[in-house]
Amino acid sequence: MTTKVLLITAISLIVYWLGKRGISRLVKRVGRDRKVADSRIAYVSDFIGILWSIVVVLSAIAIIGVRIGDLGLFLGSVSAVIGVALFAQWSILSNVTASVAVFFFFPYRVGDHVKIIDGENSIEGVIREITLFHVILTGLDDSTVVTYPNSMVFQKAVSIKSAHRSIPNATQGTTSSE
Repeated sequence: MTTKVLLITAISLIVYWLGKRGISRLVKRVGRDRKVADSRIAYVSDFIGILWSIVVVLSAIAIIGVRIGDLGLFLGSVSAVIGVALFAQWSILSNVTASVAVFFFFPYRVGDHVKIIDGENSIEGVIREITLFHVILTGLDDSTVVTYPNSMVFQKAVSIKSAHRSIPNATQGTTSSE
């Protein structure tokens, strides 16, 4: 290995470590400020960490001197295979992506009484949990549980009926208002 490759590798590892640490701290701070469950903070942090890893690896490969055409051909081939394999799972990918957006931008919290307006299929209930794929609502009588895909939350109007935020958080055993 040449000195240039070793130096680039060392710098890439330092940038990766500092960036991952900063991203993790940012997600944890936002999650705690918004009173989000620890499990949800963990998977959003992991998802963003994977994206960060990909960016650093691709940047290091480009800096080392791999020709862009060769790299583009390789990534295009891999993307085509992955795209075909995951075509049927598109809704899963959109829900995971929406979950990250819900984490940072969704104005409602666990314990809020909301109504998701969808014409004749409108849903009303209390937000019990926001997971990687769904927003889980319970009916006002606690006998009905409805899962609503995260990607659909952005496509429908959501109105807040009340912001109680006093439902026990299933993953922490505490209330979300603590």
